[in-house]
Amino acid sequence: MIGASAGALGIGAAALSPMTALAADSAGVVGTWDVQITDLSTPGGPATFEGVTTFAPGGVVVSMDSNGPSTGIGSWAKKPGHAFVGRFIQFGFDPQGTSKVVVSVSGKMSEEDSIAGTFTYKVYDLKGHVIFGDGNGTFTGKRFSAA
Repeated sequence: MIGASAGALGIGAAALSPMTALAADSAGVVGTWDVQITDLSTPGGPATFEGVTTFAPGGVVVSMDSNGPSTGIGSWAKKPGHAFVGRFIQFGFDPQGTSKVVVSVSGKMSEEDSIAGTFTYKVYDLKGHVIFGDGNGTFTGKRFSAA
Protein backbone atom coordinates (compact mmCIF):
# COMPACT_ATOMS: atom_id res chain seq x y z
CA MET A 1 0.00 0.00 0.00
CA ILE A 2 2.81 2.43 0.73
CA GLY A 3 4.32 2.32 -2.76
CA ALA A 4 0.85 2.32 -4.25
CA SER A 5 -0.11 5.35 -2.24
CA ALA A 6 2.73 7.45 -3.45
CA GLY A 7 2.52 7.25 -7.09
CA ALA A 8 0.02 9.58 -8.14
CA LEU A 9 1.18 12.33 -10.32
CA GLY A 10 0.02 10.77 -11.54
CA ILE A 11 2.44 13.44 -10.79
CA GLY A 12 2.47 12.00 -6.08
CA ALA A 13 5.56 15.19 1.46
CA ALA A 14 7.30 17.71 3.51
CA ALA A 15 7.80 20.72 1.30
CA LEU A 16 6.51 21.97 -2.01
CA SER A 17 8.96 22.42 -4.86
CA PRO A 18 8.67 24.51 -8.04
CA MET A 19 7.64 23.01 -11.37
CA THR A 20 8.30 24.64 -14.68
CA ALA A 21 5.83 24.45 -17.56
CA LEU A 22 5.80 25.76 -21.11
CA ALA A 23 3.08 24.75 -23.55
CA ALA A 24 2.72 25.48 -27.24
CA ASP A 25 -0.86 26.67 -26.82
CA SER A 26 -0.04 28.82 -23.76
CA ALA A 27 -2.19 26.59 -21.55
CA GLY A 28 0.90 25.93 -19.47
CA VAL A 29 0.37 22.98 -17.21
CA VAL A 30 -3.44 23.28 -17.38
CA GLY A 31 -4.82 20.10 -18.91
CA THR A 32 -4.53 16.35 -18.54
CA TRP A 33 -1.24 14.44 -18.50
CA ASP A 34 -0.63 10.72 -19.17
CA VAL A 35 2.25 9.89 -16.82
CA GLN A 36 4.67 7.05 -16.10
CA ILE A 37 5.49 6.98 -12.37
CA THR A 38 8.45 5.26 -10.70
CA ASP A 39 8.29 4.89 -6.92
CA LEU A 40 11.90 4.63 -5.75
CA SER A 41 10.86 3.82 -2.16
CA THR A 42 9.10 0.52 -2.82
CA PRO A 43 10.45 -2.39 -0.75
CA GLY A 44 12.29 -4.74 -3.10
CA GLY A 45 13.24 -2.04 -5.58
CA PRO A 46 11.66 0.60 -7.79
CA ALA A 47 8.12 0.07 -9.09
CA THR A 48 6.84 1.74 -12.27
CA PHE A 49 3.17 2.24 -13.12
CA GLU A 50 0.79 4.45 -15.14
CA GLY A 51 -1.09 7.52 -13.97
CA VAL A 52 -3.19 10.45 -15.09
CA THR A 53 -3.05 13.95 -13.61
CA THR A 54 -5.24 16.94 -14.46
CA PHE A 55 -4.36 20.53 -13.59
CA ALA A 56 -7.47 22.73 -13.75
CA PRO A 57 -7.72 26.51 -13.94
CA GLY A 58 -8.14 27.99 -10.48
CA GLY A 59 -5.56 25.73 -8.87
CA VAL A 60 -7.29 22.34 -8.62
CA VAL A 61 -5.30 19.16 -9.28
CA VAL A 62 -6.77 15.65 -9.61
CA SER A 63 -4.44 12.67 -9.88
CA MET A 64 -4.82 8.91 -10.02
CA ASP A 65 -2.59 6.00 -10.86
CA SER A 66 -2.92 2.31 -11.63
CA ASN A 67 -1.24 1.36 -8.36
CA GLY A 68 -2.80 3.94 -6.02
CA PRO A 69 -5.38 3.44 -3.31
CA SER A 70 -7.66 6.30 -4.39
CA THR A 71 -7.88 9.43 -6.48
CA GLY A 72 -5.66 12.26 -5.25
CA ILE A 73 -7.20 15.69 -4.91
CA GLY A 74 -5.29 18.86 -4.15
CA SER A 75 -4.07 22.20 -5.35
CA TRP A 76 -1.41 23.80 -7.48
CA ALA A 77 -0.27 27.39 -7.93
CA LYS A 78 1.54 29.12 -10.78
CA LYS A 79 4.86 30.74 -9.91
CA PRO A 80 7.00 33.26 -11.83
CA GLY A 81 8.84 32.04 -14.91
CA HIS A 82 6.31 29.33 -15.90
CA ALA A 83 6.88 27.57 -12.57
CA PHE A 84 4.25 26.16 -10.22
CA VAL A 85 3.95 24.09 -7.05
CA GLY A 86 1.56 21.22 -6.40
CA ARG A 87 0.39 19.02 -3.58
CA PHE A 88 -2.43 16.48 -3.20
CA ILE A 89 -3.92 13.97 -0.77
CA GLN A 90 -4.92 10.33 -1.32
CA PHE A 91 -6.62 8.02 1.17
CA GLY A 92 -5.69 4.36 1.58
CA PHE A 93 -7.87 1.63 3.03
CA ASP A 94 -6.45 -1.63 4.36
CA PRO A 95 -7.19 -4.15 7.16
CA GLN A 96 -5.21 -2.03 9.64
CA GLY A 97 -7.35 1.06 9.03
CA THR A 98 -7.30 4.18 6.94
CA SER A 99 -4.22 6.16 6.02
CA LYS A 100 -3.70 9.52 4.35
CA VAL A 101 -0.94 10.10 1.81
CA VAL A 102 0.34 13.62 1.11
CA VAL A 103 2.26 13.94 -2.19
CA SER A 104 4.31 16.91 -3.43
CA VAL A 105 5.69 17.14 -6.96
CA SER A 106 8.49 19.00 -8.71
CA GLY A 107 9.08 18.91 -12.45
CA LYS A 108 9.32 20.77 -15.72
CA MET A 109 8.38 20.50 -19.34
CA SER A 110 11.31 19.13 -21.30
CA GLU A 111 9.72 19.91 -24.67
CA GLU A 112 6.29 20.89 -25.96
CA ASP A 113 3.67 18.80 -24.21
CA SER A 114 6.16 16.68 -22.20
CA ILE A 115 6.85 16.79 -18.48
CA ALA A 116 9.36 15.09 -16.19
CA GLY A 117 10.25 15.47 -12.56
CA THR A 118 10.27 14.08 -9.05
CA PHE A 119 7.83 13.63 -6.19
CA THR A 120 7.99 13.04 -2.46
CA TYR A 121 5.38 11.64 -0.12
CA LYS A 122 4.58 10.72 3.45
CA VAL A 123 1.90 8.35 4.76
CA TYR A 124 -0.03 9.36 7.89
CA ASP A 125 -2.60 7.63 10.06
CA LEU A 126 -5.81 9.58 10.54
CA LYS A 127 -4.50 11.02 13.81
CA GLY A 128 -1.66 12.70 11.92
CA HIS A 129 1.17 10.36 12.95
CA VAL A 130 3.70 9.55 10.21
CA ILE A 131 3.64 5.80 9.48
CA PHE A 132 5.94 6.01 6.46
CA GLY A 133 8.13 8.98 5.60
CA ASP A 134 10.60 9.99 2.96
CA GLY A 135 8.94 8.27 0.02
CA ASN A 136 10.13 9.52 -3.34
CA GLY A 137 10.15 8.86 -7.04
CA THR A 138 10.21 10.21 -10.56
CA PHE A 139 7.69 10.76 -13.35
CA THR A 140 7.54 11.51 -17.05
CA GLY A 141 4.43 12.41 -18.98
CA LYS A 142 2.83 13.55 -22.20
CA ARG A 143 -0.13 15.88 -22.60
CA PHE A 144 -3.33 13.89 -23.15
CA SER A 145 -5.21 15.65 -25.94
CA ALA A 146 -8.88 15.53 -26.89
CA ALA A 147 -8.14 14.23 -30.38
